[in-house]
Amino acid sequence: MAELITSLDQITPEWLSSVLRRNGLLNGASVAEVSYDSGVTSFCITAHLRISYSSHTKAPAQLFLKFSKPVHPVSTPECGWEVAFYKSVATQTPPLIPRCYDAVFSPEQNKLHLLLEDFSPTHYSEPASQLPPTQRNCELIVDALADIHSAWWEQPPWDAIGFSLPDQTEVDRRIQDVTERIGLFTTFLGDRLSERRRAIYRDVLAALPTLYKRLTRPEAYTVIHDDIHIGNVLYPRDPTTDTVRIVDWQTWLVDLAPRDLAHMMAIFWFPEQRQALEKPLLKRYHERLCENGVANYSWEQLWNDYRLSVLRKLFHPAWQWQTGHHPNIWWNHLERVMTAYEDLECSKLF
Repeated sequence: MAELITSLDQITPEWLSSVLRRNGLLNGASVAEVSYDSGVTSFCITAHLRISYSSHTKAPAQLFLKFSKPVHPVSTPECGWEVAFYKSVATQTPPLIPRCYDAVFSPEQNKLHLLLEDFSPTHYSEPASQLPPTQRNCELIVDALADIHSAWWEQPPWDAIGFSLPDQTEVDRRIQDVTERIGLFTTFLGDRLSERRRAIYRDVLAALPTLYKRLTRPEAYTVIHDDIHIGNVLYPRDPTTDTVRIVDWQTWLVDLAPRDLAHMMAIFWFPEQRQALEKPLLKRYHERLCENGVANYSWEQLWNDYRLSVLRKLFHPAWQWQTGHHPNIWWNHLERVMTAYEDLECSKLF
């Protein structure tokens, strides 16, 4: 069984040589020396590796390693999903995500490590923040999402996550789950949540049996990232010759394609930015889908699925609260998604 990296001390020339040989990259050479700069994200320890070799080789001089923290600060989905993504999905997806050289998951420890392509020479990252991307970078993100979604359009890898197209039993389970969560969330908030917004939750929950019938139809189901924000994208240093790369796939799902766009714009953008860019970006996305050969998905269908996705994102702050995220995160998300719900007149969907 492949070795699970749980400490920076394990990043040795011997370990790295073994991994690169399995990938057929060394051609008789070996790793002579490896150094790194380490960092920390919300859930992982990271290291940018700098590698020198015993002789000439085409193996990469830089790689990026991420592995699970000893203790996660919040409750998270099983990190084995990200390993499954790189092993069974990424290889059949456009090259808008890092190449993976090693992916190991321990179900006993619920820990992972990933050894990935390092884009540092050509791309930069923005710290996760409340700032939206620039308009040009927004356009590049939308193009990238359309390309990824198109690759799996209506033929998603259900088996990779052990799910299938929702049936009525699954729809009923989801409705019960979200109803219980919203009940706990609104009780916790007390008078910090206005009666107007309580009424929105009541109306939406009552309409879910009708709204969620859409989820039982296969149109527009594909691989989605489900956490698109400024910190999960790498931006090209030269946007005239290169494009973005999408990273951090631990929350990937099979779902309606517009869900990614709703997450990016309705959850993370304040009204002025969203109102200015929302429709132009959605139209750009739709045009890109059509260019990629997606047929029989009209602008009207996209617009309705996007609004439904915004409505479903009303439940996201409650999930973040329940799983231990900081209020500075989910409280702002709640404000923005409620505003989007009203701006887009999502209540007219039911």
